Amino acid sequence: MWARKPTLHAMLADTPRPNSLDSFWMPFTPNKAFKADPRMVVRAEGMHYYAPDGRAILDGTAGLWCCAAGHGRPRIVEAIQRAAAELDYATNFNLGHPTAFEFANRLGEILPTNLDRIFFTNSGSESADTALKIALAYQKARGKPGKYRLIGRERGY
Repeated sequence: MWARKPTLHAMLADTPRPNSLDSFWMPFTPNKAFKADPRMVVRAEGMHYYAPDGRAILDGTAGLWCCAAGHGRPRIVEAIQRAAAELDYATNFNLGHPTAFEFANRLGEILPTNLDRIFFTNSGSESADTALKIALAYQKARGKPGKYRLIGRERGY
């Protein structure tokens, strides 16, 4: 990822830094190694992250697949700002919002006809839990409420 390995001092010289790196546990990073030689980024634009010294670092995983369109694209930033100004969040528990229905309808129009029911979630946990509930409801609707065998994997999500 780094063309040359910068020293910690060079990386953090002009970067605001917390008093300690102990407060933030990074779940997919060897924390001891990171604390000994932290690799910090301070901003992102397009397909690059930027180190504190200004060097561009190619974001080869698109922000872990969350930024496939690139970072900081003005049209996307503006759309996010407009949406957040109108309604930043509303739960789907007994509440609805016209934009959610409009988006679900648009998705339904481009998906195959057997995939035209949309369910939005906020997390993997919510997605997995709801997928199980949908599977149970499906079997009940088919007249087979006793068909509920589920398969899980040890250490799987």
